[in-house]
Amino acid sequence: MHFFVYNALLFQNEFFVRLIVVSVFQIWPVVYGSYFAYKLLKRAKNRSTYTMSGYFITTALTYFLATISTFLVNTPFSYILYVISIYVFVFSYSFAINFSWLLTRLDEKSCNTKFYLRTTLYAILSLYVLLVAIPFNGITLNASTGWIPTYSWFFLGISWTYFLIFLIIPQIYLSFKILKVYEGVALKHRLNMFLISVLLVMVLAVFMLLYNTWTENVIFRTFYVFIMPELGVFAAYFVYKGFGKMLD
Repeated sequence: MHFFVYNALLFQNEFFVRLIVVSVFQIWPVVYGSYFAYKLLKRAKNRSTYTMSGYFITTALTYFLATISTFLVNTPFSYILYVISIYVFVFSYSFAINFSWLLTRLDEKSCNTKFYLRTTLYAILSLYVLLVAIPFNGITLNASTGWIPTYSWFFLGISWTYFLIFLIIPQIYLSFKILKVYEGVALKHRLNMFLISVLLVMVLAVFMLLYNTWTENVIFRTFYVFIMPELGVFAAYFVYKGFGKMLD
């Protein structure tokens, strides 16, 4: 009897500590994502601000759903909400790609159809999260993992491949194209800040995937917990300040 009581108390203590960690490190993306989206939409309502605010809204939604899933451990909703949050997380980067694409065509009256097609394409491509996470146990979140999300190496490989082919390489291509289009423009410094920040945000996403996969590496996980959240905040801020703040 005492053994079961001790285990129950231990679980409660560990769960309480995890709630504190989650609340501290995951509340900030919800706050700054909502704040930047509000600032953008308050300033202007056009396709550019809708696109940039879409990135911040989906970022805030990602961490909001992940936080809620932590409070719902021992229920089937915890796993479902967490997997959905990772889907939204992956999909959120499509708005950065779309925004970069818009920057290359600010002087053109481009058709909305291509914009919506790209958004739809990324929404479909991001479904790999659900297809790999659930049928192939790509993401595990249950009592066996202490209700801490764990990714399989297969899921990590698929995710890295997706980020490289559909996000990082296209962003590098668009970055060079943007630099060519805006060569000699007074806003070049802010534009460089935006492009570097977008690439940094994507790299941080790759590290996040590794953090939840490489669970046995205590040094890397400790480094991530204490360094990466702050870098994520700064990167998102410079994405906004670098060009989103100036774009009309």
